[in-house]
Amino acid sequence: MSKLSFYKKDDVKISYRYYKRSKKTLIFLHGLLSDMSGKKSNFLNNYCKKNKISYLCFDFQGHGRSSGEFTNFGISDWYNDLDNIIKYLKIKNFILVGSSMGGWVAIIYALIHPRKVTKLIGIAPAPDFTTKLIWKNFNTHQKNKIKNNKIVKQKVSSDFNYYYSPALFKRSKKYLIENIKGNFLGETIFLHGGQDKAVPYGYNDSFNFSKKFKNFKNILIKHADHSLSDKESLITLSKFI
Repeated sequence: MSKLSFYKKDDVKISYRYYKRSKKTLIFLHGLLSDMSGKKSNFLNNYCKKNKISYLCFDFQGHGRSSGEFTNFGISDWYNDLDNIIKYLKIKNFILVGSSMGGWVAIIYALIHPRKVTKLIGIAPAPDFTTKLIWKNFNTHQKNKIKNNKIVKQKVSSDFNYYYSPALFKRSKKYLIENIKGNFLGETIFLHGGQDKAVPYGYNDSFNFSKKFKNFKNILIKHADHSLSDKESLITLSKFI
């Protein structure tokens, strides 16, 4: 296993693992309140090992072993984490795979740096989730809490909660899709689970991504949920690498 390493800049510390095997590289971006050690990340690393592909995974700020409190950050910070670590490790051309929130970061990176990304894969990507999924579904009380600089706690399961902060909304606004110019000519694949209740199949249709992404495929995995970590989903994912 690659040694756990840290990229440090000022008061920021990003934990990462970089498995350098060949010039072909895959970078994985985890989802909201997840980290680099999840099932999809481990699967991708094993796939890359078997196929002699270099692999980078890391924890965004406020996640895993990276520095900071989750409630202080938004998409602009997590985009900068990706940009900084790519520059630091001097990775030039790579396949970019993003899961859920990581899918949003991957989309904007590919549009801003289209020559650096050879292929873009979104695993239930959730662009603009702050406005189109969270804020849209907040009730008046929850919206007022954010407006009054308070945190909204939302129970997902018996042992897991999301904590939505004013910073998440403010620090993501710059990277809403409507604010991002550019096109991506490389192959783009979005995988969606038919049982996904967090980012429903068809959610990304409203963005008309086929205009920004000239080689675009949308793949439905009927029985999969939002995590897309089941065997069928992971095998499907590997076919597009």
